[in-house]
Formats: sequence, structure tokens, C-alpha cells
Amino acid sequence: MFPIKLKPIFIKNSKLVRLGSIDDGGYVVPKKVLKNTDYLISFGISDNWDFEKHFARLSSCVVDSYDHSIDSIFWMNKFRKDFLKFLCLKIFKPKKLYKMFQFLDFIFFFKLNKKNSFSLKKIGVGKNLISLKEIIHKHQKISKIFLKVDIEGSEYEILDQINQYKSIITGIVIEFHETSKNMKKIISFIDKLQDKLSLVHIHGNNYSIKSKNQKPEAIELTFLNNKLFIKESRKNNKSYPIKGLDYPNSKRSEDSILKFI
Repeated sequence: MFPIKLKPIFIKNSKLVRLGSIDDGGYVVPKKVLKNTDYLISFGISDNWDFEKHFARLSSCVVDSYDHSIDSIFWMNKFRKDFLKFLCLKIFKPKKLYKMFQFLDFIFFFKLNKKNSFSLKKIGVGKNLISLKEIIHKHQKISKIFLKVDIEGSEYEILDQINQYKSIITGIVIEFHETSKNMKKIISFIDKLQDKLSLVHIHGNNYSIKSKNQKPEAIELTFLNNKLFIKESRKNNKSYPIKGLDYPNSKRSEDSILKFI
């Protein structure tokens, strides 16, 4: 059971769209943000930027991504691992070949496409870190930002930064980890945003479930700027996950059914 504070307000399913992968790395966002976003600022991509590509294709926005973990060593190790799998299993599926040479797609999307950028930096405040303030000031006259945050537990370190710039944020997708011990922080974050942004979707990451009937310890939340929709007074009786929009992060397990009290 999750606190009722985590139950989204009602928004029609027809006004939502899934972007990115059909499994882990894909997120549900309101369609409204696609034509109202100039910059997609993405924290954490690892080896999956399907969401960024899909968002950019539908919105024509600038993509500015950050991930301190995918340096040259990461790519060399990944290629070696994928190449050995290829030799041992002798699988010639296009997806397997793509994974082996994925770095070329990375170069094309983030390096050769002059609209987009990638920085090998970690978001935060302090030495060798880059803050949201620095990123925003880097882009002249930046406005209408959409944030994607998937940084494996470090999200709690930047919640105050997000709240500081909520007035120019059109929407957010953020994955929270270790939810049981951090639930007060999550609820506080939702409360601080509510004058500018509302929670419109939730999904449980089934990778975090270790036993039957356990609630997920990682959840994906989607927020939408209040100016981009008219809140309906009707009660939200939708069930989560939503068929046709939500899919299990891990294909080997069933999706998490979320309940609220």
C-alpha cells in the first residue's frame, strides 16, 4: 500500500502517451508537454536513450543529457561483453547487432546532431558536480523545460533544486528508489510542487520486487505543469498499471499492481 498522496489526480488516458522502450527506460508523459517544451534535460541515460529520441522526434526540442557513468571504459566493456555474447550464442538478430555497436548511435544522437548535447557529469551541488542552476544558466533565455530524472538514488539530493525552478518546468518524470525509507521526502516533494505541478501518473518498477506481494521499492512519477491542463473534479478511480500505457520494467515478471490508503 502507498500513501494516498501518491495517487495521481485524474487525467484521461487518451491525453497520455508512452515514450521510449516498452520495458525499462520507457515512461508515460502527458501529450501536452510535447508541444510545450523547448528543452528536455535528462539526468541518467546509461545505455538507453530511447525516451530522449522519442521525445525529441515528437517535440523538436533540444536534448541536454548528463550521466557520469558512461565514459570510454563503460563503452569498451560493453562492446567486449556484447561481442562475446554474439560469438557464443551466434545470435544474428538486428537488436543484438545494434546493442553491440550502440556507441555509434550515441555519437550520432548526442555528438553529430548539433541540437543535442551530452556531458559526463553528475548532477548535484559541490565540487565536480553540475547543478540545475548551472545548466539553466548555460542556455540563454531557457524556458519550458521537461526533466527526466533516473539517477539511481541520487534524485533525493536534487529535489530542492527542482523545486526552485518549478515555474519553468512543463513536466517531470522521476524515478524514486528505496521508497520505504524515503517516503516522507517523496511526499514533501509532491507537496512543494503542487502550486505549479501536479502528479498525473505513477508506475511501480518491478525490478525492485524481491518477493511475492512486496510493494515496489522503486516508483516512477510523472508531473505536469498546472497551466497545461484543466483539473477535473472527478475522483480518480483508475487502476495502476494502466493497460496499453504501462509495461513491466522486467519482462520476466508481472507488473506491480499499486494500491493506495
